[in-house]
Amino acid sequence: MSGNAWLVGLVVGAVACGPPPRNGAGDDDVVAPDASAPGGDGSGNGCAQGAESVYVIDHLLEHLFRFDPPTKSFTDLGQPFCPTSGKPFSMGVDRDAVAWVLYDTGELFEVQLNNALACTKTTWASANGLHQFGMGFTTDTVGGTTDSLYVGGGTNQLATSFTLAKLDTTTMTATAIGTTHQLPEMTGNANAELWGFMPDAATPHVVKFDKTNGAFLVDFAEPSLAGANAGYAFAHWGGNYWVFLMKNSEPSTTVYEIDGASGAIVDTIPTIRTIVGAGVSTCAPTVLL
Repeated sequence: MSGNAWLVGLVVGAVACGPPPRNGAGDDDVVAPDASAPGGDGSGNGCAQGAESVYVIDHLLEHLFRFDPPTKSFTDLGQPFCPTSGKPFSMGVDRDAVAWVLYDTGELFEVQLNNALACTKTTWASANGLHQFGMGFTTDTVGGTTDSLYVGGGTNQLATSFTLAKLDTTTMTATAIGTTHQLPEMTGNANAELWGFMPDAATPHVVKFDKTNGAFLVDFAEPSLAGANAGYAFAHWGGNYWVFLMKNSEPSTTVYEIDGASGAIVDTIPTIRTIVGAGVSTCAPTVLL
């Protein structure tokens, strides 16, 4: 559950930052989050209403959208008016239907998906040099109801090495667990797994991380996603993985559905969006029945 990145100049490789703002409306009507969205059903699983959905954030519009994987459709939820001069960089979503939105200024905000997108700045202060990063929540145990937030990044997206860390959302401190050569976008699931999309100019990868040291437990090469990019995000849903990718030569994001068992691309969905953050909580289904 994650997202990020905008190209700095014309640097070759997977890097991120923001182009000049562009005003204008999207292709969907703006609607408020509704009680009929998938999510909490009062079953006592600790999941808030809407927590089973995938959410994404647009870099240019700065709007949040709900993405429905079965229909490949987007619903515009509007803009969270967070008190910042920055632009969205990455996002995660927790079981309380709170979107954790990182801006390119390094500021981290909580956005209430079920409360008119109310936005509150956290006390996060870039511990361990983590100023810009991808992120994802995962359960602490298989089928558990408690989560932890994992992040991967550094002082900026042009670094040659990035820190993987566990971020304590109560104390706003980060404990490093490893390093990686690319700034990953990350997502977790109810199987206590942490996955990431590792962009690369030559051979990107979708990987499963060891949460104790950052090693790759599963590694799927994704050569068709190679090239310099302008923005990327990543989310799990229904046992598959969803890469939201905008390459330099493209005007908008394309969504790639990745088979969770083989790593094969099973569907490609064009959009008119500029997606840099994707989040889905551990309440999302891990398999489709």
